[in-house]
Amino acid sequence: MLANLVQRRPAQRPGAVSLARACGICKALPHAEQEGDRVKSVLGWLGRRTLLYLAIVAALAFYVLVWPSVSSYIGQGSFRQDIASTESLSARTEEALAASVERWNALGDEIADLPGEALAARLEAAEAQLANLQAEQSEGGGWLDSVRPSRIIESYRRDLQIGLLRREIGLLQAARDRQSAHAALAPLARVPTERAIATVEARCARAERALQAYSRRNPVDRTARDWIYGQGPQLETRRDNQCGLAGKLAARRKAGIAAATAVGQANAQYAALATQSADALRRVSSGETRATLRDLMEKAALLLIGILLMPYVIRLMFWFVLAPMAMRRGAIHIAVPGGRGAPVRQSAPSTVSTSIDLQPGEELLVRQNYLQSLSDTVESRTKWLLDWRHPLSSMASGMVFLTRIRGDGQMLTVSDTQNAFAELAIIDLPANSACVLQPRALAAVVQQRNAPMRITSHWRLFSLNAWLTMQLRFLVFHGPVRLVLKGGRGIRVESAKEGRVLGQEQMVGFSADLAYSVTRTETYWPYFLGKESLLKDKVRGGDGVLIVEESPMASQRGGVRGGLEGMIDAGMKAFGL
Repeated sequence: MLANLVQRRPAQRPGAVSLARACGICKALPHAEQEGDRVKSVLGWLGRRTLLYLAIVAALAFYVLVWPSVSSYIGQGSFRQDIASTESLSARTEEALAASVERWNALGDEIADLPGEALAARLEAAEAQLANLQAEQSEGGGWLDSVRPSRIIESYRRDLQIGLLRREIGLLQAARDRQSAHAALAPLARVPTERAIATVEARCARAERALQAYSRRNPVDRTARDWIYGQGPQLETRRDNQCGLAGKLAARRKAGIAAATAVGQANAQYAALATQSADALRRVSSGETRATLRDLMEKAALLLIGILLMPYVIRLMFWFVLAPMAMRRGAIHIAVPGGRGAPVRQSAPSTVSTSIDLQPGEELLVRQNYLQSLSDTVESRTKWLLDWRHPLSSMASGMVFLTRIRGDGQMLTVSDTQNAFAELAIIDLPANSACVLQPRALAAVVQQRNAPMRITSHWRLFSLNAWLTMQLRFLVFHGPVRLVLKGGRGIRVESAKEGRVLGQEQMVGFSADLAYSVTRTETYWPYFLGKESLLKDKVRGGDGVLIVEESPMASQRGGVRGGLEGMIDAGMKAFGL
C-alpha cells in the first residue's frame, strides 16, 4: 500500500519545490515581524505602566516624606531668605558678628560677681548647651545647605554661639577656681613671719640641748631627779612643744604662701580671659564669599541663555566661516577604470510595482517581501549575500537572504508589500558604465548569470567634503546590470550636465564620472531658525545623472531619528550604505 501511495504521489519539479519554499519564507517573514511588533507593543505597554507606577510612588513619597518640611520651610519665610543675594548675606553675617562681639565683651563683668552655686549651675547649663550645638554641627546638613542663605546664617550663628559658649565656660571655670583659691586662703589670713618661726626654732634647739645635757648625767642622779622633781619628762615635753610649734608655724607659712600664690594666679587667669580679644569670633567662617542659591540660580540662568543661544552662534560661525571654507575645497572624484562608458538611464518612471522581463542568461536577486508575483515554472533559490566581497555592507544594507530567480522570458512583478509610500524604478547600467549608489535603496538586481554585478569600494578619509557630508566611503556599481531601486514616493533620475544641488537625504546615487562636493543652502534665515540644513550636495562636471529619492524614508518615519537609531543611520551613511 505504501508503494502505491508513493507511486500515486505527483512528481514535483525542483524549481517548484524551491519556489514553494521561497514563498513559504516570504509568507512567514511578515508573520514573524507581526509577532515581533506584538511583543514590542506588550513590552512598551508594560514599560509605560511601570513608569506610571514609579511616578505615583515617587509622588506619594514626596507628599509623605518631603512636603511637610517643604511646606513649613516655605511658611517660615526661609524661602524668601534663600533667594537673598550675597550682599544681603554679608550684611546679616556682620550683624550677627557685631552682636556676638558685644556679648563676648560683656561676659567678663557678668560672671565676675556670681556666687558659687550660680557659677556651678551656669557652668553645667553651658556645657550641656555646647554639647548639643556640637552634635548639631557634626550632623551636617542637606545637599543645598551650603548655598542656602538661611542655612548659611544659621550655621554661622551656631559657630558664633559655640565660640561664645567656650569663652563662657572658660570664664566660669576660671571664676570657680578663683573662688576656690580665695576660700583656701581665708583660714590662712594671718601667716607667721620668718622671724617668729626662727624664734620658735631657737627655743626648740635650746630645749633639745637641755634634754641632751640631762641625758648625760649620772644615771642615779637622773633617777633621783626624775623621781623627786620629774625633771626628765618636763624637758621632753618642753622640747616636743617648742619643736612641734616650729613645724606648725612653718607649715602654716608654707600653706599661706601657696594659697596666696594660687589666688594671684586665679586672678591673673580670670583677668586674662576677661580681657581676651574677640578675634576668635572674627575668625569664624562666615560664608560671605560662598555662592548662594541665588548666585547659583543666576549662573544657571546665564548658562541656560548660553545653551539656548549657542546653536545660533554656532550657526552664524558655520554660515560665515565653515560653509565658505567647505565650498572652496576640491570636489570628490571617483576614478573608475575604463572610463565613463555608456550613460546611466532610467527605463521608466517609478511606480508602486514594476514588471521585470528576464532575458536569456539573466537572473533576478530580490529582497524578501518584494517579490509580488511570478510564474510557477521559474527556478528560485536563496542567495545569502548580495556580494561576498562586501559581506558587512550587504548585511548592513539589508541585502541578505535574497531570492534568486532564473527563467528565460519569465515576467515577474516586484513591489514593496510593507511600505505603502514606496515606489520602484529600474535603472539600467550598460556595460562599462558605473554609478555611485547607496545599497539601502536596492530592492532587486537583474544581472547576467555568467557575469555577476561588480561592486568596488572607494574611501575618501582625507577629504573635507567627505567629513562634512559624513560619507567616507563610496560604493560603485558596475554594469551591465539593471538595478531596481526603492524610495519614498519614487526614484527620479536627473541630468547633471549643468550641475545640480539637492538635499543630502535625497541623494541616492550619481554617475561615477561626476564631481561630488557640498555647497551652502540657498537662504540664510530658514537655516538660522533650524528649518534647513547648512550644506547640500552638489554634483557637476559631466554628462552623468543623479539618482534622487522623491521623499526620503526618514521623513515618513516622523523626521530624522535620534538616539541610538540616529547614530546607526549616521554610521551607515559614513560607510556609504
